[in-house]
Amino acid sequence: MADVQTQIVEFDRKIRLSWETEEKTLSEKREIILGKLRDKFAAMRAEKKKVPTFTDFNQGSYQMDTGIRPAEGDYDIDVGLRFNCATADYSNPADLKILVADVLEGHTDLGTEIKKSCVTVKYKAGGVQAFHVDLAVYAYDDPKSDTKRLFLAKGQRGSDEENRWWEESDPQGLIDWVKNRFQDAQREQFLRMIRALKRWKTEKFKTDGQNAPSGIGLTVAAGQWFQPQVHFDPVASKTSSDDLKAMRAFVDKMVSQFQWVGTKDDGSPLYRLSVRVPVAPYIEIFDKKKMSDGQMTTFRERLIQLRDRLDMVTNEPDTVRACQLMRQDFGEEFPVPDKKDTARPGGRAIVSSGVSA
Repeated sequence: MADVQTQIVEFDRKIRLSWETEEKTLSEKREIILGKLRDKFAAMRAEKKKVPTFTDFNQGSYQMDTGIRPAEGDYDIDVGLRFNCATADYSNPADLKILVADVLEGHTDLGTEIKKSCVTVKYKAGGVQAFHVDLAVYAYDDPKSDTKRLFLAKGQRGSDEENRWWEESDPQGLIDWVKNRFQDAQREQFLRMIRALKRWKTEKFKTDGQNAPSGIGLTVAAGQWFQPQVHFDPVASKTSSDDLKAMRAFVDKMVSQFQWVGTKDDGSPLYRLSVRVPVAPYIEIFDKKKMSDGQMTTFRERLIQLRDRLDMVTNEPDTVRACQLMRQDFGEEFPVPDKKDTARPGGRAIVSSGVSA
């Protein structure tokens, strides 16, 4: 059985967002945007216009440490804006988003777009879109209450009543839920696996990316069903991690959670996977409006293909060949060692708990 643990860790270093490059750039742009919003809103209040103050926080994969470099550019950061106002002050949630978007209009060459769940500020590099900042706009049910709840503004400019609403949300609760699933080396392995599966998703849904499962869906599923494969040797005082075994077990667990829901016109079965947000609004992540039965069935089929590939890797005695097999699902960035470096057989690689997640 070949050992690919070293290559999995190296692969993770290649694909994860780096503070020295992507994260630093995103953080700098974030601060510029927030500064512009605060300055402009203060000026508007000085003109006696009613504009609520806000506090900001990072959310999404950036804050959870599950973000990866996209295979073809356009990485992002998710920023929450908690406005100190009541949802009743804005019967149309889109109005608060429009306020944010209008202040930032013309901030970049590519402009600002109001999407259903956020306001997106787009940036370019080398003449093409390279990254963006997503601003999620929130308000409270009652900002003066000790038990105030947060609501996300849903809707776009011009949305009718059926397509705009305030949705209860607990973004910090979700971040804490993911962060607290595991600790130390187990957490590092957990995050490596999520990032690897996100790259797998990119590779296997290249031609139909709109049908791909969401990153948050994979993250929450992992939080529910992932079981670490990390072992401490008290004699050697070292921790060994078997990411391949852990990933294979998790993928198999996900496949087992799909439920039969009907048949296609040709009589073949259709399946769905249920993964709910573990905090407010407790909604189904793989909702039918986002992924049809057919798309979910395709997701299951590709998970089965991945599981089978991981079995092949597990049973492959040659490390070079095993890494070549991994490339078929995770792309060309998965490292393949030189044959001469793998001439001597050995046991599983030892990875200390200090390996960066």
